[in-house]
Amino acid sequence: MGRVVVGILAIFGIWMVWWAIGQFSHQKGLEAWIEARRAEGWVADVAELDTVGFPSRFDTTLTEVNLADPATGVAWAAPFVQFLSLAYKPTQVIAVLPEEHKFSTPLQTLTITHSEAKASLFLKPSTSLALDRARLVIDTLDISSTLGWDATLREGRFAAEEIDTDNTYRVGAEVLELRPSDEVRDLLDPAGILPDAVQSLRLDATLGFDDPWDRYALEDARPQVRTLDLDNLSARWGDVTFRAAGELSVDDVGVPDGRITIKAVEWRQMLQMAVNAGVLPEAFVTTAESALGLLAALSGDPDTIDVPLSFEGGRMSLGPVPLGPAPRIVIR
Repeated sequence: MGRVVVGILAIFGIWMVWWAIGQFSHQKGLEAWIEARRAEGWVADVAELDTVGFPSRFDTTLTEVNLADPATGVAWAAPFVQFLSLAYKPTQVIAVLPEEHKFSTPLQTLTITHSEAKASLFLKPSTSLALDRARLVIDTLDISSTLGWDATLREGRFAAEEIDTDNTYRVGAEVLELRPSDEVRDLLDPAGILPDAVQSLRLDATLGFDDPWDRYALEDARPQVRTLDLDNLSARWGDVTFRAAGELSVDDVGVPDGRITIKAVEWRQMLQMAVNAGVLPEAFVTTAESALGLLAALSGDPDTIDVPLSFEGGRMSLGPVPLGPAPRIVIR
């Protein structure tokens, strides 16, 4: 009996030492990452960094977090963020975000609030910590911009998973009941024809990158899209519906080549939204409406456009209608 007790105590002692070593490595690794960012010129301020959870967890809390990358002008600030993992599975992490945090770009600052937001990250067990898969669920989200707009949504979901060793990821997203602010609604739909909320936005795509999404993607340079297989990009707002699917390849400077098939129902209303939002100048409305009307007639339904959006030689066209230079696909 005494040997059993001694054995149990020995095992417990070994586990306690192992957890202490893991906790020390876990915490020192995060502190080293923060110091490395500061050495690169980042703003990387954390008031306190603490890891607890003995005997079975590594639960790390960072308070008063301020991160800013001077190369891109992107910044994030939050009162806290938590990273939770099992001690025997440290590369499987749950991230808990605060109810309010701020995300800034050179153009605007977004104040983000929500009732709940949780992300799960499954990383490969290596020094680069490459992404295997990720999930994000947000409930009752509100976004307010310093540019004067705001929006809310009932529920948002995002998922990404590596499906090949060639830096290829399957990405999916769904947004339900997206409510633009009254100012935005009055701008896009001054007649008040559409419902208060966009019923749904959905994305299902497979993207190939030039590098993996790992710790170096944040520390050094973001991986760039090289292939896009778009299974579904769709939106539904009342009778106005939109769907796109197709394939693109992207060269080293971000110029796309390929074709995306677009189907738009109630396209005239979409055209007027583009005019109201300032995306399409008023002077081009008559020309655009005539061209789109011809495309709708070819599809057999005057209210529906079903036509390819083609990218070739740095230019793009909608069916036979040239649209001008193609936008570059670059992740800053």
